[in-house]
Amino acid sequence: MDTAWVAWATVVLVTVAAAAALVVVVRRRDRCSAEAARTDALTGLGNRDALAERIARLLAEGRAPGLLLLDLDGFRDVNDTLGHTAGDALLRQVAGVLHRTVAEESQVTRLGGDEFAVLVPGPVTGEELEVLAKRVLVGLSMGGFTSGEVPLDVQGTIGIALAGPDGSSAGELLQHADVAMYAAKHARAGVLRYDPAQDPHSTNALEVLGQLRQAMDEDQLVVHYQPKVSGGGTGRLLGFEALVRWQHPVRGLLPPAAFLPLVERTRLIQPLTRWVLLTAVRQVASWRAQGLDTTISVNISAATLDEGLLGMVEEALALTRWPAQQLVLEITETAIVIDPAGARRTVQRLRERGVRVSVDDFGAGATSLVHLRGLAVHELKVDRQFVTELLAHPEDEVIVSSVIALAHRLGLVVVAEGVEDPDTAERLRAMGCDELQGYLFARPLPAAEALRWARAEFGTTTGSAPEPG
Repeated sequence: MDTAWVAWATVVLVTVAAAAALVVVVRRRDRCSAEAARTDALTGLGNRDALAERIARLLAEGRAPGLLLLDLDGFRDVNDTLGHTAGDALLRQVAGVLHRTVAEESQVTRLGGDEFAVLVPGPVTGEELEVLAKRVLVGLSMGGFTSGEVPLDVQGTIGIALAGPDGSSAGELLQHADVAMYAAKHARAGVLRYDPAQDPHSTNALEVLGQLRQAMDEDQLVVHYQPKVSGGGTGRLLGFEALVRWQHPVRGLLPPAAFLPLVERTRLIQPLTRWVLLTAVRQVASWRAQGLDTTISVNISAATLDEGLLGMVEEALALTRWPAQQLVLEITETAIVIDPAGARRTVQRLRERGVRVSVDDFGAGATSLVHLRGLAVHELKVDRQFVTELLAHPEDEVIVSSVIALAHRLGLVVVAEGVEDPDTAERLRAMGCDELQGYLFARPLPAAEALRWARAEFGTTTGSAPEPG
């Protein structure tokens, strides 16, 4: 055999072998890169891309998977108080609890931030998904989470979407589970399944929003007023809280829960807030001319707690010549947690203008003392869930008395809402609660009925809210 030919063949074989080895290395590297691209670096779980691919495969196979979307409550507080290293450690611990809680065939992913998803391959029913979601929340509450030696209480909110009735693609399932999760947070329900009526992008919701725009133009919206009375011995009428209602031409009088959660996810919340604010301030200005002088409280959504709110307030005060110190704006704990720095700036500007600010539903959300310390508010409203069962559950009494003591140490007024019987009112007075509100005194009333009620119960004996401190 020719020596040159052998040498040439050898070179070719070596080259081919090297090329084959290189192909193997490249493919292995590509597989590793593809795997890394679908893995969350912090927790080692799959990420959003991995979840979307798995959903698409299951749907292509004709299966109907279910999706749980979990958002941790108050996670921002952990980062703000203990630092991002502690927050990252907590996320890894949560990932471990989720793995141990769900079935082996279910896929746990981290979507980003403090959001996780659990994909159940199916077939599965909505009821089974709700049971699983509640089991996940129980697992979190018993997780034994820590940061160093600091124990951490972890709670969550879960939205549910089921392939078929709630969506036919990965994108729809993720979007609809997110809508359900947001609705659950707003309702403080823990777990909710997707409901098209609460989805600003659904046909039904778009129809409701269109009707609501028309309702604002045709005076279908009304404001009812619920009184607040002094917790002291005199029992003076101190003010009213303005609560919007929708007098729907077909469905009758609708409470805020029937439309506000939907409106808050759209730009319609700004004109609605302006309308309620102007209507309420004009009403109490009219009452003042008739001899009834009170404060007025108006609820403010998280979506309107910005610079635009200051303009709405200035407009209302200028048009009615209403004293700024007799206007109370009630903001929820959620509004504070979403953007603590922005909330502080807006609240400070309102305080400088003389407007009073109240933290509504205090104790039910995730406001940390760090946020409360830096917030120039005037009062706290104890969440009704602690008030309505005050006498039945000793732990509720401990919570309420602690909130009252804390608020008074900070120079704040305390309002208890949900007072429905004389014994609860008497106990709250003994605790030193400054103001009481609830069905014991009156339900939310139309303006004319509220005026008649005030005259019948108090004549013209009214007064401003107690000054803090």
